[in-house]
Amino acid sequence: MRDHGQRRIFLAVVMLMLLATVLSACAAPAGTGAPAAAAPVPTKSPEQAKTLSTLYWQAPTILNSHQASGTKDFDAAGVILEPLARINEKDEYVPYLAAELPTVENGGVAADGTSVTWKLKPGVKWSDGSDFTADDVVFTWQYCADPATACATKSSFDPIANVEAVDPTTIKITWKEPQPNPFVAYTTYNGMILQKAQFANCVGANAITDADCQKANLAPIGTGAYKLEEFKPGDTAVYVRNENYRDADKVFFDKVIIKGGGDAASAARAVCETGEVDYAWNLQVQKAVLEPILAGGKCDSVAGGSFGVERVELNFANPDPALGDKRSEPDQPHPILSDLKVRQAIAKAIDRKAMADQLYGPTGSATCSIAAAPAAIYSPNTTCERDVE
Repeated sequence: MRDHGQRRIFLAVVMLMLLATVLSACAAPAGTGAPAAAAPVPTKSPEQAKTLSTLYWQAPTILNSHQASGTKDFDAAGVILEPLARINEKDEYVPYLAAELPTVENGGVAADGTSVTWKLKPGVKWSDGSDFTADDVVFTWQYCADPATACATKSSFDPIANVEAVDPTTIKITWKEPQPNPFVAYTTYNGMILQKAQFANCVGANAITDADCQKANLAPIGTGAYKLEEFKPGDTAVYVRNENYRDADKVFFDKVIIKGGGDAASAARAVCETGEVDYAWNLQVQKAVLEPILAGGKCDSVAGGSFGVERVELNFANPDPALGDKRSEPDQPHPILSDLKVRQAIAKAIDRKAMADQLYGPTGSATCSIAAAPAAIYSPNTTCERDVE
């Protein structure tokens, strides 16, 4: 997206992280330090920008988010499909297909935590022109609740005992036991709603084996601002405006393209050096490689908070080959790492800040919490300053 001759590049660095010594892979959450190199997001739409071109060096392979194999698939599906609510850049839930967020105060969340009632936006249409109703929401639970469907998002639906359509624009979720998080289901990338009419025969093993279901997985009908024009799994997804979208007059781009392939460094160069694309995703690039690319001044880097962490996980079991079949079994304690003091010494010896600065540069910051985001769950009570002595 052009703005004063520059292009913008999104550094959504989603990584894995470094033990109880964790190093946050992206900006730390609010209150733990500002992003190392975050540029302001443009406030003015470009004059000549009918197509938004995005490069994911890991290409999407499926567009049914409940069969996704990673962020690439969730993001590609999210251009078409929508949940009841999403989380914004401030870590706040905002309604999408829901008319409002349910709370105890408005009667949506039961005081004893046993149920939650969602009000849906009226008049929402699927991209094929049919009505979106509470039945579609109920069906999505039925689809993922069946173990044979092999939903990638099943854990979000597991706490549910029942979902019922109170009326065409109201659903009630009853939990198996009091639920402290009423938004555990039907929100964010885990909660995309499927059209019952399209996926009705895809519950269970058919979800993957049936030919029509395979086609639906690659071309779902959605309620979002865009509908699919063309999809080449492992390569490119092309979307065009959904004329039945409820806020069609607020949609800026005529077309959105997600292209996959290459690696993180080449993705950065495609935006910052050659200008082939407008945005690139997940720039897992070493500082020494990334900084010269950004230094040309032809792009803006944006580092945002991430739940991704790089970590080392310790084996508490003994891996000694002499143990034979008992090797690394849980009842065989590690002779060294089972000692808490040893693990604390390792944690104290690691220089997280140096790793963040020297390896990740603007895309990394140090933390000692595995729960690095969102800000509401980040604990300020744990410290991990390096102390070699």
